[in-house]
Amino acid sequence: MHNIYRSWLQSINAKAQSNFTVYLFSKREDTKNICYGAIEKTFDSYPEEFVLKQEANTYSIDCRSQVKFSLIVPKQDVMQYFFQWQRYRKYWWSSITTTPSLFAINDMKYEATTVDTQITANYNCGQKTVECLSLHKNKDSELTATLTCSMSLEIALLSLLLDASLNRNSDHYLRLHNKMAPYKISIAVNSTDAEKCNNLKELAMLLESKLKLVGIKSCLPDFELSLNQQIAEKLKIGVPYTAILNNETLINGIFHLLNSSTMLKEQVHIADFVKYAQLLCSSG
Repeated sequence: MHNIYRSWLQSINAKAQSNFTVYLFSKREDTKNICYGAIEKTFDSYPEEFVLKQEANTYSIDCRSQVKFSLIVPKQDVMQYFFQWQRYRKYWWSSITTTPSLFAINDMKYEATTVDTQITANYNCGQKTVECLSLHKNKDSELTATLTCSMSLEIALLSLLLDASLNRNSDHYLRLHNKMAPYKISIAVNSTDAEKCNNLKELAMLLESKLKLVGIKSCLPDFELSLNQQIAEKLKIGVPYTAILNNETLINGIFHLLNSSTMLKEQVHIADFVKYAQLLCSSG
């Protein structure tokens, strides 16, 4: 959920901040600038569990973690902004999934003072609304209208997990987008020599600490497992990359980096690893 929320904040800020001041969790009372953005949320911490509600033969998620962005814009320009933000939000959803074509924008519904639409995920099993967008003409203002974008982090997480599950590779591993993976890189070791294996474990822990220092979430598998089991352990939770250290790494500094999307390996030198990892994670 944290990755989803952080990406959502970044996308909102990137699109709104260049034109409007955006306020966190409170609305602007000063009327000198009539146009601004406001971000709201309904939670202080992420829920530790999901609550399913049953109604007749259907189930729904108790959405406790709601986020909303409101944009106060000039009334004469509101439709232009509304179309623009529909495209922005659909693009964001497409940018955090392994199936960009999954998402679509519904037809707009017009009422006397509002216009509503939704962004939907179109699975083979049916359509699911993932975000709601609306336009409200402010009755107490002749100058402005309000555009809102709202969604649930629970729905977002389950939608991405369902997509990752449906796009599993031949080994049935989750295919999460790099931005949404809980960990970006795992570091495995491959050696049958006890002394060299211990040296590789220490090197793995050193590399992991260096990755964490630059903000890349990484993890170590159970080194008592075989190499294939070490790799499989992390592929199951959608880790995009696995660095595989072996005896040759101790001699020439070169190891193999496995890409979970293609299951292909490339050679990387440990001296270049951190910078290369930053490049991979920033472009993912």
